[in-house]
Amino acid sequence: MAFRTVEITKPTEIHIRSNQLELMQDEGQVNIPVEDIAVILTIGSNIRLSTMDLSILANNHVALVTLDNKYLPTALVLPFEGNTRQSQLIHRQVEFGNENYQKVWFQIIKRKIANQARALSILGLSGAEQVGTYAENLNMEETDCSEAMAAKLYFQHYHEGLNRRGDDPINSRLNYGYAVVRSAICRAIAAVGCHPAFGIHHNNQLNAFNLADDLIEPFRPMVDLVAHENIDSNVNLSKAERSALARVLHNACLVNGSKVSVLYAIELMAESYKRILMREYNEDLVLPTVIPIECLEGITE
Repeated sequence: MAFRTVEITKPTEIHIRSNQLELMQDEGQVNIPVEDIAVILTIGSNIRLSTMDLSILANNHVALVTLDNKYLPTALVLPFEGNTRQSQLIHRQVEFGNENYQKVWFQIIKRKIANQARALSILGLSGAEQVGTYAENLNMEETDCSEAMAAKLYFQHYHEGLNRRGDDPINSRLNYGYAVVRSAICRAIAAVGCHPAFGIHHNNQLNAFNLADDLIEPFRPMVDLVAHENIDSNVNLSKAERSALARVLHNACLVNGSKVSVLYAIELMAESYKRILMREYNEDLVLPTVIPIECLEGITE
C-alpha cells in the first residue's frame, strides 16, 4: 500500500527508472520506489519531468499536485481509468438519486461538526460543547444551515478574527493542509473508479473535483489541529511548517474504533462510498474521528 508523501520545492530533474522515482537536485540524488508514493506535492519553478513519467505515476495511482504561492492547488494529475467497473460506477453516480445523496451528505456533515467540536477540545479551546450541540441536533432538512452556523462558531473559537477568505499566516497553513488531504481524496476516489466531478452535495459545473470537496469535510479538523500548532507571522511557509502539514496524511485517526492513518482512512472511505453506490451493502459511509496528533508513518522531502 502506498504510504509516502513527497514534497518537491527546489529545482529538480525527475526521472522514473526501474520503477524508482529519481529526484536530481544540486545537493544530490534521491531514489524512492514509485509503489510507495501516494501523493507528490510540487511548489516552485524549474521542476521538470516527462509526459511518460506522468503516465507512469498515473498508472501507479500517484496523485501529482501543483500548488501556487498561496498553497492552493492549481493542477492535479490522476489516472484516467481507476477501475474495471468504472463505467458502471459512474452510471451509478449519475443515477443514485437526490434522496440517497442527502442521506450521505447528512452523515458527512454530522461527523464534520462532531470532529470540529473534538478538535476544539483537543486544543484546549472553548466552544467545544456549543459546536457539538449542532451535531447532536442536526436534521436533514437544515443540514446546510447548521453546518454554516457551526463553522462560524467553530472558527471564532479556533482563531479569533479569522476570515477564511483572508491572506494571512493561518489561512496559508489551512490552505496547504487542505490541499494535501484533497489530493489524497482525489487519488482514492479515482482508484476505486468514481468520477470526481460528480459530487454528493457540491455540483459546481466549473469544478472537476466536486466529490473530493464533499468527502474532505470530516477531515478538515485534522488539518486544523496541525495548523494551530504552526501559527507564525509569515504567510510563506517554512520547510518545517510544510512538512508538519503534509504529515497530516500520516497522523492517526479512528475508523470504527481502530486507529489508522488519515491516508488509510481516506481509502476506507472511498471503498465504502463505492459499495454504497453499487448497493453491495446497506451501510453508512465509513468516516474518521479526530484524535490528538500522533504520527503513524513518515513523509519524504
